[in-house]
Amino acid sequence: MPASKEISLLPQDENPNSVGARLLHWLTTVGRYVMVFTELIVISAFISRFWLDRKNADLSAVLRQQKAILETTKDFEQQYALLGQKLDLVQKSYASQPTFAYYLKSLAKSTPPQISYQNISINPEPDQPLSLSASLSSFSENAVVEFISNLIKNPDINKVNVKNIEKKTKSNTYSLNLLIVFQKTNDQN
Repeated sequence: MPASKEISLLPQDENPNSVGARLLHWLTTVGRYVMVFTELIVISAFISRFWLDRKNADLSAVLRQQKAILETTKDFEQQYALLGQKLDLVQKSYASQPTFAYYLKSLAKSTPPQISYQNISINPEPDQPLSLSASLSSFSENAVVEFISNLIKNPDINKVNVKNIEKKTKSNTYSLNLLIVFQKTNDQN
């Protein structure tokens, strides 16, 4: 058997304590560890790629599902926003109207039970007191007189204008047409 020979790329004739020899020795020993460590990082990155690809596919599927849900609720969201705008518009227009409940309650307090309303028309005008036109009927003349006197005595009413009083002979009823102008109060805008 022939004797084995050792092949070394390091120069043998140089001083092993020289800077070039020490640098070359350090690069060959530490360089191996750096190369092995780098290869481990590359291999782990390659292996983790399979896990990351699967996770990316799962997240893409979830994203597609959520996009589909958002697309299906898009019409509902638009209708909901439109409804909200309509409600705001109604609320703003209602807030700018005078409150009629106060005036109608005041009118009801002055009305005897024998009087029945046929038609009531409220005419709100900006910066003006509220006016009300009413058509009434009654079987009792005393109820008509009591009603008109109650209206005149009512502190919420500024003016009472009786447009027409008529007695219908066939039905024996009295019909009235009135214009009532209320006092301007803080309840009216």
